[in-house]
Amino acid sequence: MFEIVNNRQVIFGENKISDIPSLLKWYGCKKVFFATYSSSADSYHKIAGLLEEAGIGHVCYDQVAGEPDLHMINGGRDIFLAEGCDCTLALGGGSVIDTAKAIGMLAVNGGNVEDYQMNGKQVTAVPPLFIAVPTTSGTGAEATKTSVVLNNYNGLKKSLYHTTMIADIVILDPTLTTGLPRHITAATGMDALSHAIESYVSLNASPLTEMYGLKAIELINKSLKDACDDPQNLKARGDMMLGSYLGGLAITAGIGIAHIMAQPLGAMYKIPHGDACSIFLPAAMELNMDHAEARYARIAEALGVAEPESTDRENARRAVARVRAIREEIEAPVCLAPYIKETPDMDFIIDTVKKTTGHITCNPCPLTEQLMKDAFEKAMEQ
Repeated sequence: MFEIVNNRQVIFGENKISDIPSLLKWYGCKKVFFATYSSSADSYHKIAGLLEEAGIGHVCYDQVAGEPDLHMINGGRDIFLAEGCDCTLALGGGSVIDTAKAIGMLAVNGGNVEDYQMNGKQVTAVPPLFIAVPTTSGTGAEATKTSVVLNNYNGLKKSLYHTTMIADIVILDPTLTTGLPRHITAATGMDALSHAIESYVSLNASPLTEMYGLKAIELINKSLKDACDDPQNLKARGDMMLGSYLGGLAITAGIGIAHIMAQPLGAMYKIPHGDACSIFLPAAMELNMDHAEARYARIAEALGVAEPESTDRENARRAVARVRAIREEIEAPVCLAPYIKETPDMDFIIDTVKKTTGHITCNPCPLTEQLMKDAFEKAMEQ
């Protein structure tokens, strides 16, 4: 038994942002809540110009600084309602897209985001049309029903989700990613690879998530280094966008110990999410080895390092070695220690993980305090 929530429409190709006005007109939208990573970005001005030419109004929301938090989302909701917006458009990375998801949901369901994140308030109304236009290749936020939000009051980063929060329309335009700095391309790429690998070994994996995950691994393995080394390589950029999107679809199977640790510790130590995933992924694979050996061996095939005559254990180890090699090729972070300036309080760390991602039960190895400690120690030593 499984459930998959998909977008209504996915459009892939160079310069496909030009389709946005006609899509909005078809749905009868008249005023757009336009969330963007920067109101000075060329891509924002291009889309804004297209909207103006089509006679569609918009209000710009460029207050997403870093990861989404309560103030960004609740403040955006207030603007959405005050301006009389009837749809949401997100241009940016996972933070912008997650922020827009939550704002659209709040606009018709009422309350504050913390009511849903921490207090169990339920979504009862379908949000207005939502178009997601990612400008990074990593989070897969455009393909999920989840919004990861930092709680300003307790410092915890926790997800809220509902099937209606997924973007209705996704536009994957690789030309939007050619200006990304190398370190962001690397970090978001490792996030996407983590999604693909963790979803494939998840206890909740389904035939569909397995298919998405393996294809994502294959695409990322062959294109991430090229995208980092040659930012204008549209083939590599396009493959990374597809890999990221497929990883987002795959992660509906659930995250594993790499993300379980990366999400709360990233918030605690101010580590960008993709960098935290880069640090924890190989450690997670090693810790899960005894429980998912055959699956890691299949991942080795997708990574192009499996040997037909080798055992599953040998090929699984090759998969871990290849992930480490990818990190080195793109100069992604490999160790947690540089981010921690004082002796870590292990009890506090474990308690924080339990409060945020500790409810997740689909990691191959049972999620215990010892597993959390082992993952932390491995991440410190790499």
